[in-house]
Amino acid sequence: MKNKCVDCGNCCRETEMILSARDVNRIKNSDPKNLRTNDFVIKTTDGLLQLKNADGFCVFFDVTSKLCQVYRVRPQGCRFYPLIYDSDKEICVLDQECPRPEMFYPNKQSHMNTCKKIVRFLEKQVLFTKL
Repeated sequence: MKNKCVDCGNCCRETEMILSARDVNRIKNSDPKNLRTNDFVIKTTDGLLQLKNADGFCVFFDVTSKLCQVYRVRPQGCRFYPLIYDSDKEICVLDQECPRPEMFYPNKQSHMNTCKKIVRFLEKQVLFTKL
């Protein structure tokens, strides 16, 4: 999907984006400056890996350009966004912080197809990422 979101950054504000081991390795291996895991990953109280924030935004968000510095290798959860999994309700919902979710999920079918992918991603990659 082409980057349709170039002037907002709401999704990168105070992110709680969960990461898989694949996400971490993909980002780490893409950086020519030998980025270290602890530069961009924190461990949650549940033992999950999560993107780190700096000054209220994801560490990879450039506030001047309002662009992701690792967009090409961004985490899978960022690729699914603005569709997110609500673990309390056990359903996928569109994040209310996104002002234009219909750009990414124009109909119920695209929403449902991606929700299945999110659940598989969480089951197969994230749950085994706990430290």
